[in-house]
Amino acid sequence: MIQFNFNRFGKLAKWSLTNDRSYFVRSFLQVLVILTLIFLGFTTQFFTFKINGDTRAYEPCASIAMIILFVDLIIGPSLMFQSMKNKHDRQTLLMLPASNFEKYIMRYSTWIILLPLYVMAFFGADLIQYLVNVLGGNEQVQFVTTVLIDMVSDTSNHLWATQRRFMMTDFFVAMLWLHSVFALGGTFFRSHKYAALLTTVALIVYGLLHVWLFGMGNTSDEIKPSDSTDIIWCVSYGILIIVNFWLSYRLFCRNQVIGKFVNL
Repeated sequence: MIQFNFNRFGKLAKWSLTNDRSYFVRSFLQVLVILTLIFLGFTTQFFTFKINGDTRAYEPCASIAMIILFVDLIIGPSLMFQSMKNKHDRQTLLMLPASNFEKYIMRYSTWIILLPLYVMAFFGADLIQYLVNVLGGNEQVQFVTTVLIDMVSDTSNHLWATQRRFMMTDFFVAMLWLHSVFALGGTFFRSHKYAALLTTVALIVYGLLHVWLFGMGNTSDEIKPSDSTDIIWCVSYGILIIVNFWLSYRLFCRNQVIGKFVNL
């Protein structure tokens, strides 16, 4: 039976935020340093991308930032135990006066807490590259944020103009399914440090087996799925998403300190 109490969950959240504070700060600084080096590498012409004085160097920065966002949205749940340094932390989690459901929600929320920190790191790196380029006297200096907004706007307008709105829905459902798979992988594999890597390997193996058994299918752009087909596809994957999260929670309830490769 699932039990949830807001007062108890608040105490659990306070403990988790205090215990994981160093992990959050370290993750923020890592992303800030990585994005800053990438932005400076492209916009200061360390990597030669500017042609005839245009601002093409900002496009790779925006693309990389978008990729990092998508990666975090997809693999984030598999990092729910990443902040726990040793067996003692896991033992403490098991003994906390909270239900398994409350503990699961708190552990799952780790990636949600990291997301705004990554956004802050992005804006910080963008501001640093802007100041460095202005002080360095580079021409046509701008923010990566502006280029990123333009890219997202152009892509959305193109999909709507070409009547491919279903692609946006399918893309969202596919991302949510992958998200649920990594949530399952985060509690399935005992090696929390490599849960994301092991889940990725499992997905690659699954994809190769699927292609080997069923082939690539017809990927022609001329074919557009009907509304009924698209609805059936979304509902089917919606059921799989619910099943993945349910299995992830059930495996979390079996998560013991005993060393095993998987939680079965």
